[in-house]
Amino acid sequence: MESGKKSLEELTTAGVFHVPEYQRYYSWTKPEWDDLWTDLYTLPTGKQHYFGTIIIQKTDKTESGGSTSGYGSSREKPINLLIDGQQRLTSLALLVRSMTECLEKLAPETDHEAEILDDVEEMRETLLLEDNIYQLQLLDEEDNKYLEWLLTGHDVRDPERPSQRKMIEAKEYFDEQLDDLTASPDVDPLDVATELKQLWETILELELMVYVVDAANPEKATLIFDSVNDRGRSLSTFDKTKSFLMRMAYLAADDESEAQAIIHRIRQSFGEMYNDHQTMLESPYVTDISDDAVQRYHFISYFDWSNSDEYSDPAFLSELKKEVRTLRQEDPQACLEYIRDYTNSLERGFSALAKILGQTGDDEISDLVHRIHRLRHATKFYPLLLKAWPSLDDDGRRDLLNAIETYIFRVYSIGNHRSHTGESSLYVRTRDISKDSPADVWVSKVVSLMNRYEDDTQFRRSLSASNLYSKASSQDLRYLFYFYNKHRADKEGERGGPTLVEAMSNEYTVEHIWPQSPEEIPIEDAGEYPSPDARYEANVHRLGNLTLASRSWNSKWGNAEFETKCDKGYVESKLWVQWDIQNEYDKWSVENIEDRENTLIEFVFEKWATPETRLGDIDEPLDAIDRLTVEELYVLRALRQNTGGAVRRVIHGDVSELPDSPFNEPNANGKERNEVGSILSRLQNVGLAERNKHTWYPTDEALAVEQLA
Repeated sequence: MESGKKSLEELTTAGVFHVPEYQRYYSWTKPEWDDLWTDLYTLPTGKQHYFGTIIIQKTDKTESGGSTSGYGSSREKPINLLIDGQQRLTSLALLVRSMTECLEKLAPETDHEAEILDDVEEMRETLLLEDNIYQLQLLDEEDNKYLEWLLTGHDVRDPERPSQRKMIEAKEYFDEQLDDLTASPDVDPLDVATELKQLWETILELELMVYVVDAANPEKATLIFDSVNDRGRSLSTFDKTKSFLMRMAYLAADDESEAQAIIHRIRQSFGEMYNDHQTMLESPYVTDISDDAVQRYHFISYFDWSNSDEYSDPAFLSELKKEVRTLRQEDPQACLEYIRDYTNSLERGFSALAKILGQTGDDEISDLVHRIHRLRHATKFYPLLLKAWPSLDDDGRRDLLNAIETYIFRVYSIGNHRSHTGESSLYVRTRDISKDSPADVWVSKVVSLMNRYEDDTQFRRSLSASNLYSKASSQDLRYLFYFYNKHRADKEGERGGPTLVEAMSNEYTVEHIWPQSPEEIPIEDAGEYPSPDARYEANVHRLGNLTLASRSWNSKWGNAEFETKCDKGYVESKLWVQWDIQNEYDKWSVENIEDRENTLIEFVFEKWATPETRLGDIDEPLDAIDRLTVEELYVLRALRQNTGGAVRRVIHGDVSELPDSPFNEPNANGKERNEVGSILSRLQNVGLAERNKHTWYPTDEALAVEQLA
């Protein structure tokens, strides 16, 4: 087959189509299915529907009938790689399968059963399956088997991944459209069969622009794909990035073999990233997360942006293109190195976030991942997490997650700061910290930003606020009381309380010990307030007057007076946060509210204490000198030799040449050089080093040190 305008029927004569490993999984949803069905079913007589561009790459391979299930003819069909068109052809195959099933049901109800069944067989052989060879093979073995089951009427198991679920939903959508055609009891089965025959003819005549690339010239497919789709709305920014990087690699490489190697690596990486994205979509922590969003999170951590406009979606692709194109013009080899680095880093970020969102066990790290997502602000920390995660051990990951959870709870949950508070500063820190930095550097950056908004003094003030109930959300207060209840249960050796998910669900609520709307105000002394009512109102929403209760308990006892709750209500409870009230207080008063509030705040400050780091409390850079390790002191000495700045590799070489240096592998780009990078980040964190892109400089404070051991 040659390139040019073709009908779908002509395309099917070119052989079978295999989706290469670097393409995305099946991802169409109802809007795309609806467009496809509406365009085809409502097409006016005599009109052709333009079905878009199809790009195929020839191969030297063939597929025979015996290769699928071990039987059938020995006929062989050439294999083509489907570079562009997978989503459309997969959806079309599922539609045709629904049509064949519908016609098989209708045929016996007409006088033309044999003719209709002949048409059914033609549909199968043209677009689905012929001589035991499937016309379309998806990139993933499991997804491919799932599609085969759907196309042959096999009893399919429950979908295990989003792509399989979307295939099931697509088939169900087309089934519903066809069911609507036969829904009326007065419908003539032959009329419906005739409509479907006309629809089939419309499908065969679909107009395509087909680009055919020879097996010996695969990079041409990349160029065509990029030029055809770069401005198309159907492609995600992530897809456009892949095609752009491949095209730039082809243009920047000195020879074809180098271009092929880099393009192959890009394809492999994006194939892995599509896999990682599927894993993310299966996570219980996100309802949906696009690959564009993940790429944007990575861009924030990777690119040397200067303002938020540059990392907005889809502007970040324009910034990336500008950088790569400039490098290609100025230094093609540097451009290729940048493409390699960006691709590897992007793959690293996708892998890290997939692993984070896949943490669903019963270990401490999984518990922390679960908790930061229950607090609803986790996504703003994704750039930091995907950058830091790969270089940290389990202890470091736990420490970082703990710092993030403490930040979210203090700043957003109790402090009630706006959702974007600190976001830009957090992104700046993420951008500027080396990916190889140790956990204490990451933690200290999170803590310093947290202390800007909710240090210990401000946090205590927020917890003591007279309007805490209206200031903090019900979910966040239930989060606090869940952990206090668990703390009390653990202390008493009890088990079996509500889970965190249950406590934060609609099954539980925040209970006012003194009710919000009492029949009679239970205090007579106004104290310093204008009236007893004013004093009551000033204390009823304080932390000390709040607790956790099941919704059923609250409906029964919530508005009762304190004595009734103690005598009848709390004994029915299954929560320590309520039993404690009954056990510790004979009456309820402002003084007791203050006493209980102090108890709760003491617990909160222990549970969500400001995370400590070895150098986290340094006020002045020179104060850190006495706390530096031997290794850190040696790196600082080497850094001071490079007042004009130096990259990590040079500093590693310099520190290795110092007498009695603990570093002795200057030519090894491995663990030791990464340790030098980590130390440089640590020195930057305390103000003894500064960084401009990849170059490190000693600060004036570092140069002011008179002598280093």
